Amino acid sequence: MKFCLLLLFISVARYSIVRAQTEAPIQSLNHYVTFLDESSKVLIGRFKMLADYQAEVNQYKKKPVSALRLPSSGPLEEYYFKKALSGNGLAGAEMDRLNKGARAIWELLNDLDMACKQLETHVHLKAYQNDNLKQSDEYVTKIQGMFEQFSQEKDAFYLQVQQAYRKRQPYSATDPYLVTEKAMEQVILSQHQLLDSLPYYLDEENRADWPVETVRRSMLADEKFLVTIGNTQAKLEYPASDMLSSFKSAIASMQSLKGRAIDNYTFAAKQSAEHGNESYMLLMNQFNQDLLAFHKSFVNYAQSQRRLLYYPAFSPVFSKEKAAKTARKPAKTAPFEDKPLLSFNIKKASAPASPALIRTLNDYIEFVNESLRQMHSLQLTLRNYQSSAEYYRAPGKSSSRANLAYSHDQFKIPASAYELLMTSSVTVPEPYRAAINRQTEVLMNVLKEMDDLSIELIAYTSEKQYLNDQLQRSDAIVDRYLTLFDTFDKKKEQLYNDVRRIFEAYPNADPKNSWIIAGKALQNTMDDDRDVLFGVKALLRQEIAEIPATVKIEGDAQQLIADEYQNLKGLQRYGRSNGLCPYSPYEDLAGNSARFAELTKKVKNVSPSSTRHPFESFYYFYNNELVYQYNKFVELSKGGLLKVVNQPDLFIFARTDKSKATNPLKATQPEPIRKEAVNDPDPEIAAAGKSKNQANPTENPAASITTQVLQPKTDTVYVERLRVDTVFVDRAITNQQVTRSLDGFAANNMVLLLDVSSSMNSPYKMPLLKRSIKSMLTLLRPEDQISIVLYSGKARVVLKPTSGSKSAEIARMIDLLQSDGDTDGNEGIRLAYKTANKQYIRGGNNRIILATDGEFPVSDEVMQMIGQNARQDLYLTILTFGRNAHTGQKLKKLSQIGKGSYAHVTQESADLQLILEAQGKKLATE
Repeated sequence: MKFCLLLLFISVARYSIVRAQTEAPIQSLNHYVTFLDESSKVLIGRFKMLADYQAEVNQYKKKPVSALRLPSSGPLEEYYFKKALSGNGLAGAEMDRLNKGARAIWELLNDLDMACKQLETHVHLKAYQNDNLKQSDEYVTKIQGMFEQFSQEKDAFYLQVQQAYRKRQPYSATDPYLVTEKAMEQVILSQHQLLDSLPYYLDEENRADWPVETVRRSMLADEKFLVTIGNTQAKLEYPASDMLSSFKSAIASMQSLKGRAIDNYTFAAKQSAEHGNESYMLLMNQFNQDLLAFHKSFVNYAQSQRRLLYYPAFSPVFSKEKAAKTARKPAKTAPFEDKPLLSFNIKKASAPASPALIRTLNDYIEFVNESLRQMHSLQLTLRNYQSSAEYYRAPGKSSSRANLAYSHDQFKIPASAYELLMTSSVTVPEPYRAAINRQTEVLMNVLKEMDDLSIELIAYTSEKQYLNDQLQRSDAIVDRYLTLFDTFDKKKEQLYNDVRRIFEAYPNADPKNSWIIAGKALQNTMDDDRDVLFGVKALLRQEIAEIPATVKIEGDAQQLIADEYQNLKGLQRYGRSNGLCPYSPYEDLAGNSARFAELTKKVKNVSPSSTRHPFESFYYFYNNELVYQYNKFVELSKGGLLKVVNQPDLFIFARTDKSKATNPLKATQPEPIRKEAVNDPDPEIAAAGKSKNQANPTENPAASITTQVLQPKTDTVYVERLRVDTVFVDRAITNQQVTRSLDGFAANNMVLLLDVSSSMNSPYKMPLLKRSIKSMLTLLRPEDQISIVLYSGKARVVLKPTSGSKSAEIARMIDLLQSDGDTDGNEGIRLAYKTANKQYIRGGNNRIILATDGEFPVSDEVMQMIGQNARQDLYLTILTFGRNAHTGQKLKKLSQIGKGSYAHVTQESADLQLILEAQGKKLATE
């Protein structure tokens, strides 16, 4: 009996031991990595907390208006630490060694947490007020060092874990899972090394250099990874194979962020560490939350075939502050380096072009188009500067004015696209490659000179050199810009023609394919549209006397519709609400070509009294309604077609006539008051430009010019017996009297809440919106405050509250508006009210102007917020845009809840609508 009990005891003991060690060794190793992951998340939270706190400290040191704040942190979570220690897949000295390393990491994490809590207590007690932040600075310095120490110890501990893993999982070149793991690890290490090399400065005013060259090399390395990373996908089981595709997409996202970081490293970005800090956080978040997340999913899905090791999240560190570099004074800008064209003869190819070659040729077109977009941004900036600079030409008046300023913050040379293009150009055979690469290089040189000229102009204005030379150097820079714009235009045409010659040297892979048949028909129409546009330019330059004939494009438009079903045979129609439908751009290009013909027939030469050049409407129409639709069709075709280039607006501003500009103040004399009836304009000229019967706005902001319109109905609302505002119930402009002056009206706190989603990309919408806003800018006073909130994609403030005395700065921001993304109306409304309430003016005209082209869902919570703010003297006006007035009632109801006004902006009302809103409240009189 005793013997039986002994056997039973031994069996139970053996079973318990076997059961206790059922975890795979690599699974135990992954518990350590998960612990490092979770610890890094804690570090990132503390990192952001410290960065936000230091930003408040810097503001406090300059102006101690309000008390410092620091959110309280909770206790550390022990679960992942204990789980790492309790892993039973390892045994003996190896497990003891790893547990010792994990405990060291845990102790350091606790030390850092305690130091942060000491700082929190110090701030909550407001002890910093007693020692002028001395103790606070000591806490911050101590915590900074702990971040670096944690990063070093974490990386060292992971190497120990990795060594233990390699013993159990030796590499085999025949195992697709291990080959894939190695390829992924190379990518991850490359990104990790980049993050280690990037600085993050706690003081954003630091002007140390940012390693743009390191980021450039990393971006080009990503291009190689993207080519090779998917080689093993066919050998992997699903869903692990699918995670490889996702990992590849994550690399592309990292590359895109690097490209943006390179392009955004402008002259303005170099003045502080803000750009570098933002890039650091974006890349770190993408690395941790996207790239590593897909790697971890791949490891999990591969378990049935092979157990693999996780990779820990990156933990951030603060860089040591460096002494601010002294900015060098910009020298006089050197002319760009031009290079002679390399001629080449086209040899017809016997085989179709490879997909890689077609992608690269389209990349040349995209580089040109992005360059033109940036050039247009610069043109608008210079036009606004030029109009302001004229008031500083007279020496006697200049010194008494506010300083003349210039900035080109929004101009970004597409350097990343250029670098990637040069890398991918290996797919273009010689001698073609050398010829078009040289032309592309020259275009980059032109863009660099444009940038250098603006940097010189910034120094010129900031140093007030205009007081000494009466704008002589300014005029020379502007004149040089006009030459560069014209040069870029001619050279981009040469490049496009050569790229197209190369493309057409290759036969189509499938000439009977509907994408190819329809694409060729569309391209022929675009060629004819382009010829007409060039004819319009020649007419406006007075190089020809007759309006260009439009017979061909009218015929093209009719033929496209007649052949639609034959050309698009076999292609799926998804409907207009689906962006993948090929019928939409096809039909739109046909219809828009017909409209382009009508617009051309009505073109008129420049009127001396007009504030807009007639080519402006052609510029927007051609690029937005024709080129955009054709290039969209090319993108949908996924190969086999070549895009077309945009065309610039070279009439956007002209050389100043110095004989007439010696005293710009003469233009500000009040004009006689005149009344004119507003007639319906031709709808086809709604893209931009004014109705022929519409009153021209005066150049004098103070001039009082009136137009005949209906007197608005008003209703006086008393709020809490303390505030009173005049609410306009009906603001539709038909036959009203509006005075072009804000004299006698209360100061404005106006937030422009603008819908810049892709649906606003129409000549009846975005150009009209810009025109409406800019018509008000000339009347603004220093006491008026204008803010701009956009709600395309993520809602954001693009212009913080700005005084009316800086109308040129506001106008520059308006010019830069572009239609893109989706609508997020609810978040936009919340942000607009938050912005307006911060700048609330008691007794002023506090108003949000929501400009949109259509209705969107509004939550009950937002509705309630609008009503509450209306009772507190903050009103919501809604302006709609589009070819036809909106029939929906939701927006009208929204304006009623917001106790503001509702109106559909048309060609005839655009110049007056926002002026009417700015006159929403009269000054209180005794």
